Amino acid sequence: MGTRLSQQIVVPQTDPKANYLVHRAEIDAAIHRVLESGWYILGREVETFEHEFAAYVGVHHAIGVGSGTDALELALRACGVGSGDLVFTVSHTAVATVAAIELVGATPVLVDIDPITYTLDPNSLGAALARSPGRHAQGDYPCAFVWPSDGHASDS
Repeated sequence: MGTRLSQQIVVPQTDPKANYLVHRAEIDAAIHRVLESGWYILGREVETFEHEFAAYVGVHHAIGVGSGTDALELALRACGVGSGDLVFTVSHTAVATVAAIELVGATPVLVDIDPITYTLDPNSLGAALARSPGRHAQGDYPCAFVWPSDGHASDS
């Protein structure tokens, strides 16, 4: 028999419609430009976005990709994550996170969250690491912790 929580935990969500309504004119104009141009992939709108985003985050280059899964996969590959590596991430992550980890050949390890902060619970991470003997930290990334298959730490 399972344990029952004494109170229900509500995880706050976003309201995409409210955000759209605030930016409606700009969003609708951008959609109109894309439809009128006939360029649904790449084209001037994507090039403009890449330049503006790069300037916004203070880098020389940015690359637009087709999805969040593509972005996560490229980030993992850029960090050298691959076959045999373990990637520790929160248990309530998006499906795209797990898909990207698997696409690079690594193994996702889901770790419980802290019920107050909704972030990765350090004690749960410690327990997961204890179940993965011989692994050493390769890096510390915004959505995951990565342990390489060779067991050697590296600065990614």
